[in-house]
Amino acid sequence: MNRKAFYHLLKRYVENDCTEEERKLVEQWYDLLGDEEGIDPSLPPEEIKESLERLWPKIQQQTLHSGSRALPKEPAVVPLWLRWLSAAVITGGILAAAWWYLGNDTKSAIAKRQAQLADLHQVKNDKPFNDTVLLPDGSMVILEPKAIVQFSDSFAGHKREVYLEGNAFFKVTRNPRSPFYVYSKNIVTQVLGTSFYVKNNPRTKNIEVSVRTGKVAVYEYGRQTVQNRRNDESGGVILKPNQRVIYNGTDHHFRTTLVDIPLPVAAERNAEERITELNFVFEEAPLARVLLYLERFYHIEMVMENESLAKCLFTGDIKGQDLFDQLEIICESMQASYEVRGTRILIKGSGCE
Repeated sequence: MNRKAFYHLLKRYVENDCTEEERKLVEQWYDLLGDEEGIDPSLPPEEIKESLERLWPKIQQQTLHSGSRALPKEPAVVPLWLRWLSAAVITGGILAAAWWYLGNDTKSAIAKRQAQLADLHQVKNDKPFNDTVLLPDGSMVILEPKAIVQFSDSFAGHKREVYLEGNAFFKVTRNPRSPFYVYSKNIVTQVLGTSFYVKNNPRTKNIEVSVRTGKVAVYEYGRQTVQNRRNDESGGVILKPNQRVIYNGTDHHFRTTLVDIPLPVAAERNAEERITELNFVFEEAPLARVLLYLERFYHIEMVMENESLAKCLFTGDIKGQDLFDQLEIICESMQASYEVRGTRILIKGSGCE
């Protein structure tokens, strides 16, 4: 077990979200860590860090040998050290020390990145309205007021890198041989050719990336490997059209959902059937067919909670409406409802016989 897994396990333990085996493993540590009961959870992070440095070898050794030891049948009384450690996890004291351990590589990478910014061309939007910036490869950046973009005078090499402060919309010229990267604080957005928004909230310190067309990968700076993104809930996400991710700068987690107003996605040139406004006039059409049109038009997955909903028939004209208004009209006609679940839409109802 590494340090990060240790802190995640403690957090799940406190929230009663761990397995029985994990719970017993946490409580087993008491036997080895009892000599640290004198630690005060209100200590500054540096002193907590020093205490953790003493504790960690014991925890790591106990974890390595836990597979050969029989787990106790009855849980031990939750000890004092576990109470303060758990409380510190919830309040963030221990997490601060944890990020001290886990963030060394990331901090080093960010420092290196900042050193590179001095040689880049910088454009700041001092106007009270949006301003358009053309990049060397023909890509376009629309900067909101007070936003700053930095980039090299020529995108030479196998990467196109742009650094952003504030909010901006990007329309990237496609070049598979030279991926496009946008760095915003400690978040990276990687694309081949697409259009997307990057927004920074200075009050909450959250960063939001939403995709208009194409596909992007969003992850923390210094954690860009595919393996990290696959195994770590804070490792990043892949976004498709009409999807967005909100990165929480406090707990380093990503939350994916749909954009506020999903927009139509242009049909592929070779598509067998182009989706047009005429497709949104229905007469006695099964709900399954209606939802299929919406999926193709917005590239958003629609799921029916009840299979009998597929038998419901819809008659109506919903062209010219945005997606959520269309869903309201459809659901009202068959006494159903809808919910946004992550990046999917769930249709709920008793169905039709």
